[in-house]
Amino acid sequence: MALYYSSHTIACLTKQALRELMKTMMASPGVKVRRCAASQLAGRMIAELEAPNQATLENWFNQHHLNVEWLMRVDLEGTNGEVGEY
Repeated sequence: MALYYSSHTIACLTKQALRELMKTMMASPGVKVRRCAASQLAGRMIAELEAPNQATLENWFNQHHLNVEWLMRVDLEGTNGEVGEY
């Protein structure tokens, strides 16, 4: 599966609504949400996801009514002093 990062506008969501959105995303089949981070003050959420391809991921976002500001497929990732390829 390919790795993607995405950015979303979450303006006007309460902390409780944001928590529920994140839980729903993480429990939803078809795409694996590795991590999610959100800031109410900035009105943004960033997600790290695994999906078979971009079309599947875009469809998944549409099903969850998530507006995508930008979407990036990750080719290289550096963690703990190591660089891996996707």
